[in-house]
Amino acid sequence: MHEPPESSVELDPASLRCLERTRSWVLNILVVVGLTIMASGLILRYVDWKLIVGDVEGWRRALYGGLIGVIAFSHLTRRIMGARDRLRPPETRAERFFKSHVGAAAVGGLAAALGLVYGLTIEPRFESVVIFWVAALVLGILALPKSIELEDFSEPMTPAGITEAR
Repeated sequence: MHEPPESSVELDPASLRCLERTRSWVLNILVVVGLTIMASGLILRYVDWKLIVGDVEGWRRALYGGLIGVIAFSHLTRRIMGARDRLRPPETRAERFFKSHVGAAAVGGLAAALGLVYGLTIEPRFESVVIFWVAALVLGILALPKSIELEDFSEPMTPAGITEAR
């Protein structure tokens, strides 16, 4: 089956470079998240720790609350920092676009670490920590930039903005 092109408008060369660089960084973060999930699974399989003795239910609620906070913060990072109004100035567009997507992916990756903490402290079963791992992966995938986000600006991105974002 033939897939339609992602975009019908051609991006300027500076925007294309920014898009490719941002995608590369977000994919690198997704690889780190995947490695974190793999290491967490191995640790939880072979390490039999019971770190919390007292109020387990309070810790459970706190860690689930932390997961909700990570999800909200990742989403808000991407939506607020990458808003069209914030991307309008061509001299700062590359930096802001890059930081909004990479920051959202990095924040989302914290969910995998929360899953390890949950497994070590509350319940080291797959069924218990998989929600943390899935959240980390989904937030990383949502942070992958699309070319449409850099389209339809009145001025093309300035090449100087690409070097500033490094």
